Amino acid sequence: MPGDLDTSGIFLFFQPAISWSRLSHILQTLLMKNPKSFLLNAFIAQAALVPMAFADVIASTNFDGRTLTEVTTANDTASGLNWTVNGIADPGSMTSVNASGGGLVLFNANELVQNMFAPGINTGNGNTFWTTSVALTVLPGRSVTLTDVTFDSWSVSGAQVQNVNRRSDFTFTVLDPSGTEVASVDVVDSLSGKAEGVPTETATFASPVALTAPGTYTLGIKGGDFLEFNETGNHTAIDNLVINGSTDPGAGFTITDIVYDKEAGSLSLTWNSTPGTVYAVKVSDDMMNWDSDLDDGILGEDGETTTAIFNLVEANLKDVAKTFFRIEVQTEG
Repeated sequence: MPGDLDTSGIFLFFQPAISWSRLSHILQTLLMKNPKSFLLNAFIAQAALVPMAFADVIASTNFDGRTLTEVTTANDTASGLNWTVNGIADPGSMTSVNASGGGLVLFNANELVQNMFAPGINTGNGNTFWTTSVALTVLPGRSVTLTDVTFDSWSVSGAQVQNVNRRSDFTFTVLDPSGTEVASVDVVDSLSGKAEGVPTETATFASPVALTAPGTYTLGIKGGDFLEFNETGNHTAIDNLVINGSTDPGAGFTITDIVYDKEAGSLSLTWNSTPGTVYAVKVSDDMMNWDSDLDDGILGEDGETTTAIFNLVEANLKDVAKTFFRIEVQTEG
């Protein structure tokens, strides 16, 4: 690593596998020696985007406040699910259908069933089930892998209240954008009811499922009575659906070059990009608050990278002691 640092140039080389805590310590030590190094602070913003995978919730909903709309039949679709997402677009609504693909009414008679996903089909007495699906579209520049799904397993009576103890089966299947199955896992005989309570089940895929193909993946969910024990009548429902995995926010999406012209008061940033994707350059003085834009509406250039040049004088950033930058994908709304 070069010795003395100044605002005219910096070159740091490191292995991507270096831990962020170690890298952060190195960079903060350099900052103590060079507190006004504008370029060093800019580099820290770049280093924060070094590819590292994190265990994450990819998408989750508790169904609270959901509304019902019609797709195939009245009230067969749960909308307004208020998804929490990471690395993927909002999955939108969930529609319930029977084995023949016909729409199923979702229970809605009281507060209990209004805040869960409860298709109105008696799933007892063997090989009766409902299916639904969750759309998984990876955002540009992100890398997403699925590991497991957790959910609360409910048994509901025809009166739309918690049932006596009943067993339900579930299958979670991942389909790639072409509709080809790439992974599947079963939860067999999940016992739920007044005495047993409401178990939180975990369905773990045999190996991590990387969502690498372009387009939208689908997580298919099948619930009912179709595996092993032949249960008597009940209505199978789920709540607190959580799709878990890992995200790599820097994979294919890092600041790859920084050019700082001190005399001209200009900064050039280059990052890996997708043609046509819209980006925003955020600026922060503490790496905590990223509400300020240096610029937005930057259209991804043809090729693998995009370069933007900024006038730091006009942005009132030329003489600041430290400034951090990061690139974000802009989404509609």
